[in-house]
Amino acid sequence: MLRKTVLSSFRTTRVAQLSMVVKQLEGTNPLVNKDKPVNSWADEFMKPSQSKDMASKYGQYAKYSDPAFCNVDTTQEVVVNTYPEGSREGRIETTTGVALKDYTASMWDEEFFRKHILKPKKTEEAADRARVMDYALNSVMVGFSILMVRYAILPVWYMGQPTSTMVGQMNIEAEIGQLEDKKCKTVVWRGKPIYVYKRSARQMKDVEETPMSALKHPETDAARFPNNRFLAVVIAICTHLGCIPIPNEGLFGGFFCPCHGSHYDASGRIRQGPAPLNLEVPPHKWLSEETIYLGK
Repeated sequence: MLRKTVLSSFRTTRVAQLSMVVKQLEGTNPLVNKDKPVNSWADEFMKPSQSKDMASKYGQYAKYSDPAFCNVDTTQEVVVNTYPEGSREGRIETTTGVALKDYTASMWDEEFFRKHILKPKKTEEAADRARVMDYALNSVMVGFSILMVRYAILPVWYMGQPTSTMVGQMNIEAEIGQLEDKKCKTVVWRGKPIYVYKRSARQMKDVEETPMSALKHPETDAARFPNNRFLAVVIAICTHLGCIPIPNEGLFGGFFCPCHGSHYDASGRIRQGPAPLNLEVPPHKWLSEETIYLGK
């Protein structure tokens, strides 16, 4: 039994079963001219014969049809694509006044098209309601789009902005009040300590008589503080490494930075030590004898 099965698998295959060009493999009943089976390469691959009578009678789509196949009794058949009215005009296959042989798929019966395909015309009230709904939906979509753009751009804009506390301190007014000689009041401006220092008459005389040759960073006291001369206004940050100097200390009776030994006079000018520059004078103006405005 096994030997017969193996042998049958290797048996010689007939040429008729291998042919994919000369003969058709799927059977012996394909329809060609006169309802005959395929017997040649032309029957398989060439165009079928054309019938001029069928083309002239039924149109170009029927030119390959066999006239013998048209002799069919259709009296008992159900007509497809017939619409409720049952008229010829309601069928998709044809239109009013157009012969079947002249029909093309782009032609439609106007009455059928308007009745079954076009949407019925809305009443004025329904049209107004639809228009209001369109406006509402479009407004909502536009609003959401604006919000999306806003929240997409705001983080980028916020990245370059200072903090709210810094913004509140950009320009400030400070009430200094009455200060005694050698008294210092500290005001915070833009995150920096500002010294408002009341100088004595002796200190004023010393800073005015100091020669420019004795200064590392030459500046006159009148140029630094042209108004309200007895009050020195400086940023209390050492110009060496950013330490906070101490008022009324040092060799010159002004400010002293204990970190690295920088000595400033009562005008905030560097006199001795590693600091390269005088204490910075912030932009300011006096609104009155006791009120100062810090900022530009």
